[in-house]
Amino acid sequence: MLTANSRLLIVVSLVSGLIGGIFATFLLVGSSVIAQPTPPETPQVISAQEFRLVDTKGRIRAILDLSDQGEPYFQLKDKSDTDRVWIGISSETGIAVRDVDGRTRLVLSVDEEGKPSLVVRDREHHTKEFHP
Repeated sequence: MLTANSRLLIVVSLVSGLIGGIFATFLLVGSSVIAQPTPPETPQVISAQEFRLVDTKGRIRAILDLSDQGEPYFQLKDKSDTDRVWIGISSETGIAVRDVDGRTRLVLSVDEEGKPSLVVRDREHHTKEFHP
């Protein structure tokens, strides 16, 4: 059984909701929503021999291309035009990560026989190789 306080709380809640709804209706009158025009048909496939991503200053920051041997690769450059990341297929498919000076610090690759390797170099050119 509901107490007097519970009944009063329910009535106040209902009246508050009704008043809020009325005010919202008056405040939003005249503001209509317009759908954006449908863009022209978006192509399902884009074909090209090379893709270049350039920044606002026109500098190339990323390249998706084919090597001289016809194998695909993806290359990322920093603001100074230093090659920083290379991912691609070659005699050793893999990933190469370079430091700000363009020196290769990490290479993760898989050779033509399917053998993986990881090569890590520090700034003093000490190299560690891992061949599981």
